[in-house]
Amino acid sequence: MTHDNSARPDISTAHDPIYTAVDLHRRWRLLMEPLGFSEVLLWFTFIDADHLQAPALNQLPIPTSPDPFLSDILMSRLAETLAEMPDLSVALLLSRPGSDGVTDDDMAWARVLTDDAVRHGVTLHPIHRANDVELVPLTVATDSAA
Repeated sequence: MTHDNSARPDISTAHDPIYTAVDLHRRWRLLMEPLGFSEVLLWFTFIDADHLQAPALNQLPIPTSPDPFLSDILMSRLAETLAEMPDLSVALLLSRPGSDGVTDDDMAWARVLTDDAVRHGVTLHPIHRANDVELVPLTVATDSAA
């Protein structure tokens, strides 16, 4: 994983459609920069059939190491929401303090969230991770990318 030294996306792009993984990465950068976090959070938002992000950006405090029960409950609740609005998909970002690279815990969170999303029928976009110095996608082999 490398640092993205490009300029922060312009605020005027905040309502642009999200068509690609690159678009999603830019959106997360716009929402999260400047980087710097004091706790571990899982951020999530919905993206509709027109590729537009919902106005709400939700956050959930999570432990550093994956909690399979918490992941299962979250994906179960998201599945209930998507059952009522099937044209939605979900974008997730894990944020945490630190300046290290992607950790085993980061990847474990991505795997458990992805596995639970698949099991519950939740369509996910590529999961991202932000810390105090970088924002990167977490590639999981079983991603069911939207």
